[in-house]
Amino acid sequence: MTQATTSIETPRRGWGRRLVGKTTRPLRQAAWDWMTILRYGRPRLVLVYGEGYGDHLLCTAVLRELRRRGHRRLWMMSNHRGLFRHNRDVDAVVPYSWRYPDFVQRWGGRSCMPVYGDINTVEDRSTPPDRHLITKMCQHFDMHGPIDLRPYMCLDPHEKMRGRVAPRQIAIQSSILAAALPIRNKEWIPQRFNDVVKKLGGRFTFVQVGAASDPPVAGAIDLRGKTSVRETAAILSQSLVFVGLVGFLMHLARAVDCRAVIVYGGREAPALSGYSCNANLYTAMPCSPCWYWSRCAFDRRCMSAIEAGQVAEAARQQVEKFGQPLELDQDDPSAPGPLIKHVHG
Repeated sequence: MTQATTSIETPRRGWGRRLVGKTTRPLRQAAWDWMTILRYGRPRLVLVYGEGYGDHLLCTAVLRELRRRGHRRLWMMSNHRGLFRHNRDVDAVVPYSWRYPDFVQRWGGRSCMPVYGDINTVEDRSTPPDRHLITKMCQHFDMHGPIDLRPYMCLDPHEKMRGRVAPRQIAIQSSILAAALPIRNKEWIPQRFNDVVKKLGGRFTFVQVGAASDPPVAGAIDLRGKTSVRETAAILSQSLVFVGLVGFLMHLARAVDCRAVIVYGGREAPALSGYSCNANLYTAMPCSPCWYWSRCAFDRRCMSAIEAGQVAEAARQQVEKFGQPLELDQDDPSAPGPLIKHVHG
């Protein structure tokens, strides 16, 4: 037995209400515009990106270079306000709403999404970039001259002090699958992180950061899912080195001047997404860099080829450099090809 259903149509508004709505809409728009100006000021440029933490953090590099070139009234549209706290390169951080790009353009400004590549969902891969990700982002703004290939996170002294969890701490991350866009080909074998801790645990204290769903690392102080983004940044800033994977925390470590050991494998080339101050463990294979997300015809041999001993030794060497200025990568977005050079920051 089937039950009859009836649809209820919403009554159409009368001509009088439609006329009033049509008349007052410009007034409501103007009121919203002026309230926005009173709160944030009048913008000249708003940067827009998706919801991923890493992409928003990379926008701090673009904002820094724009500010250096005299740009003012810069906005960032982001729900991750903590990434931009105390950052003097951005004049306002507005909520994630497409009303703001429309507003900026109405008032004679510009909105821009500084993308660095496309995603081919059919092939399950990213379009390989021809320059460093930050260079690609800066090319949207016709920049000339050297740019610094690094993001920025501004912590106050009290925040940094609270990031010291233990003596001689090393921060470690075991997975990036909790990211907004998880990429399985960036994953290393979880057990090998445990082996890294075993090899170095007697001399250092490991602090695990990341998402609550990340595989636990035996022997590490477990702070998975227990810290905010700024608290995680503070822990990185007080660590001798960060051991992890390609992703947001790799960029966050560079943003607070923490050296890192990054298990790259062969999915992507470190010269295009990483930093030379890090120990980037890359596996050169005939198929690499492939830029595939999850598909792999070779059972991710580029990742399994990297042993725990290699990571542990790289971490030990990075610790020896602690306290020295980090190497700084630079490029010129206006040049026809990569002109990356390394200087001391």
